[in-house]
Amino acid sequence: MLFLMDLPKPVHGMANVNLAVLNETLKLGLKPTVINTVPSYAAKFFMSKYWGIFKITHTVLCYFYMFFKLLFNIGGVVYRPINGGTGQVYDLVYIAICRIFFQRIFIHHHSFNYLNNHSRLFSILNKLAGNATTHIVLGPKMREKLSEHYGINKEKIRVVSNLAFFENVSKVEKKNIADTVMLGHLANLCLEKGIGLFLKVCDNLEILQIDYKAKIAGPFADEDAKKIVTEAVASNPKIEYLGPLYKENKLDFYKSLDCFIFPSMYKNEAEPLVLYEAALNGVFLAGTRKGCMKDVIESLSGFSVLETPSSDIAKEIAKAIKFQFVTQGFELENKTKRLVDFDNEQIKAKEALTALLSDMRNYDISKVK
Repeated sequence: MLFLMDLPKPVHGMANVNLAVLNETLKLGLKPTVINTVPSYAAKFFMSKYWGIFKITHTVLCYFYMFFKLLFNIGGVVYRPINGGTGQVYDLVYIAICRIFFQRIFIHHHSFNYLNNHSRLFSILNKLAGNATTHIVLGPKMREKLSEHYGINKEKIRVVSNLAFFENVSKVEKKNIADTVMLGHLANLCLEKGIGLFLKVCDNLEILQIDYKAKIAGPFADEDAKKIVTEAVASNPKIEYLGPLYKENKLDFYKSLDCFIFPSMYKNEAEPLVLYEAALNGVFLAGTRKGCMKDVIESLSGFSVLETPSSDIAKEIAKAIKFQFVTQGFELENKTKRLVDFDNEQIKAKEALTALLSDMRNYDISKVK
């Protein structure tokens, strides 16, 4: 069994999930050969002009190492989380080498980049991988898009939510302040990820006369986001910017919230991990329906808005927050109910992951026989 995966560092959503998949595989007693297909030793150069040189050189070395390993593993199993854009050029070679050695291929999808619209590059990759390939997706919408655009048999598509990689739910405690709604937004702050809409939600809550406090966390992805957040903090004492948060500080941030708002407009949004991080603490979720977000938010008793030219996303979210406030949706009892939803969804996700890894093991064992 061979795992070709980008592992941290650099740290990003897909790398974190890859590491989680590997850890779950090890827990089952499996010991795959792992090739880190990203030059983690050069992570400090990520996003610099030198990164491309490190990436290309490292990838070529990975090809040779993979070729050598598969010489002694003909007919085995290869797991590959693929890139979302032009990085699939690298994936084409990985897949081609897999086919040379008659590998059973498992492709893990993490992006809607080539699912929102047909991609010629992925179409070539899919044909190269062959009809026997198993495709792993994050949610039902991703499965539908994969089948719709590329004619992949749905029986060859497995849904495994990122929820499978989270710890068990946290214990929720009753907060002292019952008349103020605590709002939160955490992301690589930019307009695409919804910081502008988050601030508009605050404006709408003022109109609806709902008392609130708002916390914004995360690094600025561009100067536009920095400008509007700085201006909002300076003009509105209810809004606070906390900067990037990690570990305990990040956990304390989520625990302090009543509502986590993630009105992403990013066209390739998939299944944002921040939604689960917030829901892990019984927080009410509100956001758009990009990627798999509708299924995630509504399965956890949150509120999602379809982003159309005529929809007023900020206004709709503000109205949903008011409804939750009036109906005591932020009280301990309802937070606890949302945690039950989280627990139930997590059980399903973990069962799907265990079944997938068991299938991979069985294919590998049959090769040995």
